[in-house]
Amino acid sequence: MAAWIDTRWFWTLLILTLCGEFLLPCLLAPRDPAYQPGTMAVSVLGRRGGPVARVYRLWLAWLGIWLLATAAVYAAGAAPVSRWLAAGSAVSLGGFALGAGILAALFPTGLTKDLSDRSALIHGVASALGFFALLFLPLWRAMLALETDSPVMAGACFAALGLALVFFTLFVLSDKDRFQGTAVAREGLWEQLCLAAMYVPLLLDAIVHLVSAPCAAILRVRA
Repeated sequence: MAAWIDTRWFWTLLILTLCGEFLLPCLLAPRDPAYQPGTMAVSVLGRRGGPVARVYRLWLAWLGIWLLATAAVYAAGAAPVSRWLAAGSAVSLGGFALGAGILAALFPTGLTKDLSDRSALIHGVASALGFFALLFLPLWRAMLALETDSPVMAGACFAALGLALVFFTLFVLSDKDRFQGTAVAREGLWEQLCLAAMYVPLLLDAIVHLVSAPCAAILRVRA
């Protein structure tokens, strides 16, 4: 793992980026009257002509770029333990970064899901594939934790995987006609909860790195 990127500032910035995924929509939503938090996907904030579209699309680009860097860190860190788990982690993170981050920023959606719009179609397909890729990240991280004798991390990641699957299912069902007008029709809520569950491995790893680094430094000084 490259020393210049596996540092405290890298993991701190990762935590801030993950938090921004949920805080930024809360800050931008009041400035977009057409956006309905909880019932609409967050990507609606970046739609063409939207009052906060430029800000949100810049955010998506940043998210994609930073998670691509994170994918490289995970691949390098996991490779000595298991090359196939390293590849799985990289594909999950990289696929999400590219599809739901960079491509979603370049090809904005509309206020409605009009599949005849090429930009909206590319956005929808790229985001869907990105979400599906990230869905497996807790699984790869849990299996890697088992390989390195970290049962607590493995248990937390398996729990995150279970929650992510539940919320992802609700996210998919929320768009179906039969569930409109019911409690299931909360697309934006399930999307955010699913993301939160899928981000658990990243958040836990960042916290562990930030906590363990000062401890290691203290041990070196005492030695």
